[in-house]
Amino acid sequence: MKEGLQVRAPMELRVREPPAEGRPHGEGGTVNPYPLSNSRAFLLMEGGPLYRIEKRLGLIRAHTGLTKRRAVFAAALTWLPLFILSALQGRAFGHSVPVSFLRDFSTYSRFLLAIPLLLLAELILGPRIAGAAEHFVTSGVVISPDFERFDHAVKEGLRLRDSVVAEIAIALLTYVVTITVFWETAIHESTWYAIRTNTGVSITWAGWWLILFCVPFQQFLVLRWLWRLFLWFHFLGHIRTLDIQLFPTHPDEAGGIGFVGEAQKFFGIFLFAYSAGATGVIANEVVYDKIPLMHFGPAIAAYVVIAMLLIVGPLAIFSSKLLNAKRVGLRQYGTLATTYTGSFHNKWIRGDNPQQETLLGTSDIQSLADLGNSYAFVERMNALPINPRVLIHLAVAALLPLTPLLLTVMPLKDVLKLLFKVLM
Repeated sequence: MKEGLQVRAPMELRVREPPAEGRPHGEGGTVNPYPLSNSRAFLLMEGGPLYRIEKRLGLIRAHTGLTKRRAVFAAALTWLPLFILSALQGRAFGHSVPVSFLRDFSTYSRFLLAIPLLLLAELILGPRIAGAAEHFVTSGVVISPDFERFDHAVKEGLRLRDSVVAEIAIALLTYVVTITVFWETAIHESTWYAIRTNTGVSITWAGWWLILFCVPFQQFLVLRWLWRLFLWFHFLGHIRTLDIQLFPTHPDEAGGIGFVGEAQKFFGIFLFAYSAGATGVIANEVVYDKIPLMHFGPAIAAYVVIAMLLIVGPLAIFSSKLLNAKRVGLRQYGTLATTYTGSFHNKWIRGDNPQQETLLGTSDIQSLADLGNSYAFVERMNALPINPRVLIHLAVAALLPLTPLLLTVMPLKDVLKLLFKVLM
């Protein structure tokens, strides 16, 4: 077979003996019938310098994994100091400046929504990515001759996850981006974080905390998520080089690796968090700078397209193997169908029935229907290991936080009608 691919014909049924020591696996609690590799769990979220610092601070307790307290602490460490510093200088509320702290939509969307969600997403995505990685072995897609290479892929991913150099580079990049954007973006009016005078711009106490910690911290979390997404696809790239076993009649219509796309669906939480942070920034532009919402339409559309390509596009590394499995499967099952339907035709249409079986009660018709269903599964096999509905799920996750902006141009009743039409 090309590319080390093996496609099983339906008559090539193999019975595997269960291992001496099985263990429950998956939500259903079924006993794993396949031998397990000796690799560590592919926990992308539980490692790295910042993770170790959080453990020392007690935000992550030993042997308990990630906790929700980190999200609460992060929100308090960003929003609360900004509020206190703004209040001390009289810019937290009132009209001392055109945009006070409590009237700034972005302070809520970025520090009370986006940052906690980016941290809480680790609780959901971490176990699912680890489970999907292990399922390559427990499902029989990766077989014992490749266990050693599978273990190497896991160890390589975890080594990169724990890289000090990678996190330092991400941290430096966040400061470069933050400072560049801040100074390159003209401040037309005084705000709670910067006062514009005839001699230039003066940063407030809250503004310094915003620039030196809050915004870089948010950008750090976003970039670290992109780094983890890269590590996940880097791992999948290793898996693609193995002699993976694909089954063209698998009901997931992805040869048996549809669980990869199912895990990918949960990256919608990351898109939701990122969009939530951007919503407040756009709301400020629409409400205070009077920029029409339609002005942001092309940028929002481009963002959704880029997000889809970023999260789903790399799965195309499996496309050649999936298409090859489909092509081989159609030929094999087509040959089997020709043989069987020919025998069926001769027996029941031409009357070549030496045993004089009766048509009523025979299993031949059910077998013919089952064969047709198997061939239909092969025909429906996708070029990407992901259900097309997942794309809709990701797009909705990216756009949903932006829907409150519609209230600036549409009545609530019309917004609800529009959402109802989209969801239906």
